[in-house]
Amino acid sequence: MKRPEEVTAFFNSLENIKSLNVWNITKELSDCDKIKTTAWRKKIIIERKVLFHNLNDGQLCSNAQSTNNRGRSDKTLLFSKTDISYIITRLNETSNVWLKSRYSHILWQETKNNNYAEIAIQNYMESINLIKAKESRELDIILEAIFFISKSTKRKQEEAKKITLDLIEGVPNYFKTVILNSILKHNFLKHIELNSIADKILDWVDEKSPVAYFNNKKTLEVALILFDKVKRPNERIYELLAENEDEIIAQHDDESFVKSTALAEKAKYLKRAKKEEEYNVVQLEYTRLKQKIKLNKISVPLDDDLNEIFNIYLRAKSDSILEHPTEEILAFLSINEEILVDPKNISEQANQKINNSLYGLCSTSIFDINGNTKKLNDKEKFDFEKLNLYVVAHNIQVSVLFLRVFIDGVIYGKLNYYKTFEFLEKHSWYGMKFRKSLKNDEEEANSSWLSLLAPGIHNFLSQFELSILMNTNKISNFILCIDSMTIKFEGALRDFIRLSGGSTTGERKGETQEHLLEELLENPITKEYFSEKDIELFKFTFTKKGKNIRNNVAHSFMEYSDYSLQTASLVFFCILRLGKYTFEKQI
Repeated sequence: MKRPEEVTAFFNSLENIKSLNVWNITKELSDCDKIKTTAWRKKIIIERKVLFHNLNDGQLCSNAQSTNNRGRSDKTLLFSKTDISYIITRLNETSNVWLKSRYSHILWQETKNNNYAEIAIQNYMESINLIKAKESRELDIILEAIFFISKSTKRKQEEAKKITLDLIEGVPNYFKTVILNSILKHNFLKHIELNSIADKILDWVDEKSPVAYFNNKKTLEVALILFDKVKRPNERIYELLAENEDEIIAQHDDESFVKSTALAEKAKYLKRAKKEEEYNVVQLEYTRLKQKIKLNKISVPLDDDLNEIFNIYLRAKSDSILEHPTEEILAFLSINEEILVDPKNISEQANQKINNSLYGLCSTSIFDINGNTKKLNDKEKFDFEKLNLYVVAHNIQVSVLFLRVFIDGVIYGKLNYYKTFEFLEKHSWYGMKFRKSLKNDEEEANSSWLSLLAPGIHNFLSQFELSILMNTNKISNFILCIDSMTIKFEGALRDFIRLSGGSTTGERKGETQEHLLEELLENPITKEYFSEKDIELFKFTFTKKGKNIRNNVAHSFMEYSDYSLQTASLVFFCILRLGKYTFEKQI
């Protein structure tokens, strides 16, 4: 079929793709004029669906994911049999290696035909030669695709190993580490091949360049993983890590927080390098500097001994929790009162700090989330001090334990979205179906609060799991889940009160109106069912007495950096605590 003029530019731009960066490819593609022919319109749609994928950990993943009205995660079926036939035709037509790798990778995933896997590997290997310097980030992404497909199908393994080892020899030292990190993540090379790299890896460290600090640190950290795999002693690596900190120490003044941190790192490395004499010298200098630096300029972490004691406790606590089945782990986090902060103790501590010190005589001004300042009166100062103490106690007592349990739970395979959903569906009131409004259609009859919470929970746990498995904080984006779960918390609490026989309305300015969140948390039903610790947790999370997340989300006061893993975990933790009851009778 002759190609119409209105789509020629688009297909020509496809064939002329030279970049391997998805963003650049999108920019380089030509627009189409209004397509008159239905058949060509369908072909354009298929090409767009092919482009609607990204390489992630070696797999070609669709950008389309959603949850249905029952909270189940649906795999969006993008390609029909007709689509697959068209892609096969395109694979045979095109000479562009990037398109060939993309088409064949999709065909392998859709048809499970390993012949397409072999074509994908071959074209990914050829694509490596096209990578531009400014697109070097694409190199390890493509290598991971080669590793994943080759290991999964046992096709072209020797060729893949050869091109990988050749690359390590040919690229600059700083990029060798990137490649090695991908190799180790996919366990792609044999022990003898890893030993060969281990013989050379310490030569990748640039001890002469004053700007090589971060590259050297990354190289040495990967070297630790490599040496652990090949069972080699690692004292020399820790010694080099300690020497690397000298670059930072030399560049900063005596009262610098950065210098203090670098000294602490150096002491830690020397201890692990078994350089006891040097360790003692650096530890003394670190102690001297801590005493010299003003406390209002620096927050010094726990020393090594206290930090180790805390970590031993944390490991023991989380390990004991993770010994149980998934349902019991989530039940523990939902129900257990011991892990929550006691607001009575916080109030007593705040009283002592304000009334028994000069602090109570000083004026206090604060900045809100928008940078506005406010001078606090005595009650506000007391509330502010309670909040500060609560933040510290929550981080030590609750947050680190929650994160530790979920991080190890993801790694052990005990915690993910599907298991969490099943727990909430079976053991919480969120899975209960009841009429919320006058509507009486089938869609509403099949939905529950879990239907509304599921997209936010799915996004949070998917992003959380991805960040753990990718071992990076540059992957996850918690905006969607925080916004969704925060707003839904208020609605869920409102319905919980109604289902429990309470009222959520009151008179305001002569009109009957729904209670605000602060009023819902003071509702008699809320106080009857939830402990003082639970209610304080909810207030700390969502109201002006704490982080005020509900207000900040609703009015878009939060900036990008405010959407953190810690905030997302806190909101999800509140969702768990709110859902810990069930009702015998469904309404």
